[in-house]
Amino acid sequence: MFESFSRSFQLVKESLAVLKKDKEIMLFPIVSGILTVIAFISLFIPFVIIALATGISPPLFYLLFFVYYLITSFIIIFFNTGLIACAHMRLNGKDPTFKDGLNKAWKHMAQILAWSLISATVGLILRMIVDRIENSERLGPVGKFVGMIFIGLLGMVWNFLTFFVIPVMIFENKGVFASIKHSGSLFKKTWGENVLGQFSMGLVFGLLSLIGIGAFVLAFLSGSFAIILIIGGAVLLYWTILATLSASLNGIFVAALYNYATTGKVPAAYSPELVKGAFRVRKKNI
Repeated sequence: MFESFSRSFQLVKESLAVLKKDKEIMLFPIVSGILTVIAFISLFIPFVIIALATGISPPLFYLLFFVYYLITSFIIIFFNTGLIACAHMRLNGKDPTFKDGLNKAWKHMAQILAWSLISATVGLILRMIVDRIENSERLGPVGKFVGMIFIGLLGMVWNFLTFFVIPVMIFENKGVFASIKHSGSLFKKTWGENVLGQFSMGLVFGLLSLIGIGAFVLAFLSGSFAIILIIGGAVLLYWTILATLSASLNGIFVAALYNYATTGKVPAAYSPELVKGAFRVRKKNI
């Protein structure tokens, strides 16, 4: 267990070393985050208000949410594409700029739109199933709990199988369905004895986020509105910085894993033992 935690922090440390060479990579999650917030304010909130005020039918309700899912999926995927493209260039000895990443994403606009459509559709379907489970009168508390666990596992499997979709699309110029298929095969090929590598960023930044929760709890216990306001603002800023770093480092690591999965070579920025320990390439049975 302690070895797993040590490896997680080491993965973050080595990914951070790459980020230090191209700090502009952080612009991708920053711009993506800003646009997503704008979409939330201009689309999601009005949709909810309209739904509550008019009592619109479920089909129309889900249609509105699909539009929201589609727009936010496109924003996130577009800028993730630029981030991974820049990370790939840096790992291969180039010196990319923010514009290089945008240009790479723009050249693959058709695939990005198609992948956004599929992602939004899957997201909406999972949301509809969750709503059915939550509102079911036939399922008891245990049944609902099991159902939610099942949906969570289903979403996890989908994330595993589509882990390499973006790099496959932009570096191998494959269509979306071919990218999904190839992504699944690459993930299976690099599946090790555990999947720590994929969870490392979330583990480390999840632990770091607890600092913010602790600070907010202490501020709340103080009973001072001024302290709560100041600490609350500082915590939000802290979490925003963590989210930006996490998204940037995750994109870098995806590019590194893709390099390793397709070439069998560990990028120079990473320790061979570290990457191979997290994702060991399976050898085919002879």
